[in-house]
Amino acid sequence: MRNLWALTVREWKAFWYSPVAYGVGGFFLLMQGWVFWLLMAVLNDPRVDPSWRMSQFFFGGTLFYWLSILMLAPLLTMRAFSEEKRTGTIEVLLSAPVTDAQVVVAKFLGAWSSFGALWGLTGFYFLLLRTYTRLDWGPILTGYLATILLGGLFISIGILASSLTRNQVVAAVMGFALMMVLFSVGFLDVFISDPQSSKLVSYYSVLEHVRQAAKGIVDTRPLVFYASGIGTVLFLTVRILATPRWRA
Repeated sequence: MRNLWALTVREWKAFWYSPVAYGVGGFFLLMQGWVFWLLMAVLNDPRVDPSWRMSQFFFGGTLFYWLSILMLAPLLTMRAFSEEKRTGTIEVLLSAPVTDAQVVVAKFLGAWSSFGALWGLTGFYFLLLRTYTRLDWGPILTGYLATILLGGLFISIGILASSLTRNQVVAAVMGFALMMVLFSVGFLDVFISDPQSSKLVSYYSVLEHVRQAAKGIVDTRPLVFYASGIGTVLFLTVRILATPRWRA
């Protein structure tokens, strides 16, 4: 556990001590702030249905939400292993008294915690809104929960992509492509008429997961989906590192 903690702190510092972190983080927060302001302007229109909630649009209700996650996750993970391989420090790291699994999990936790920290800062927008109106915190908290879980799955995919190449740009593009495949599953429901097949698509649809969570609905099935998905992808990453072809 001590080794895992030390490695995780190493990954955290590697990100936050870099000027890239503040560039990416600043742009992310500015975009989310602009989207939040835009949504407030729309929802304050008297013609808008009063039953609509901010959480329904801020979490998964706009294209900006999905773009921010699909862009943020690859940027956070593209350096994970590709930079280590490029500089040759991967051999030093893996020859240290730590296991491959500890290295992979530490890189995942470092990137995931950074992802969570950036999204956590957007909570100030809701605190500011709370000074002007009453808020139902249930859907807001479940929206954040779904976002963090979705981010965990995408971060694990980005870590996997980074373990396959020495080039950061290739790792980012590869991770983005894999995430887009998972993101696109939800659109298959439009072409399916069979109820059973539709239920299966809904189970794998990250769009549906976030949409339901933004309404305050908590379902254990998505929790199992994300936990098993993250575990499976990280396991594959560990196996890839153990393969001499990809380790070098």
